[in-house]
Amino acid sequence: MRSVDHRAAPPRPPALTEREQQRESARLDRLKARVQLEQRSLLRGLILLAVLILIVSLARAGFGRLFVPRWWTQW
Repeated sequence: MRSVDHRAAPPRPPALTEREQQRESARLDRLKARVQLEQRSLLRGLILLAVLILIVSLARAGFGRLFVPRWWTQW
């Protein structure tokens, strides 16, 4: 004989009403906008950091060594 599992199915949340669906959609839209803003801010910060590192490294090397007199004629 096979044993039969007599456990009840797990409870399910009730179906969302139309208003709740609209609220959830609006919440997801706001969350998506916040994520995009955060990603944009992170990208701007990384670009700013890279430019700052470039400027500091150029200054440490010395502008006189990098841009010798008449450097544009060597192209």
